[in-house]
Amino acid sequence: MASKTTRTETIRRRKRTTSGKKTKAAKRNKGTTKSQKELFGD
Repeated sequence: MASKTTRTETIRRRKRTTSGKKTKAAKRNKGTTKSQKELFGD
């Protein structure tokens, strides 16, 4: 059996990677650069 510390660290590591999943996916797929419309108006 893994030690308590190892288990805790693994849980925390997984928690960090899964938090903000939707935001991370959106940034990956859509990017963060503002569009021409947003920058200069219509």
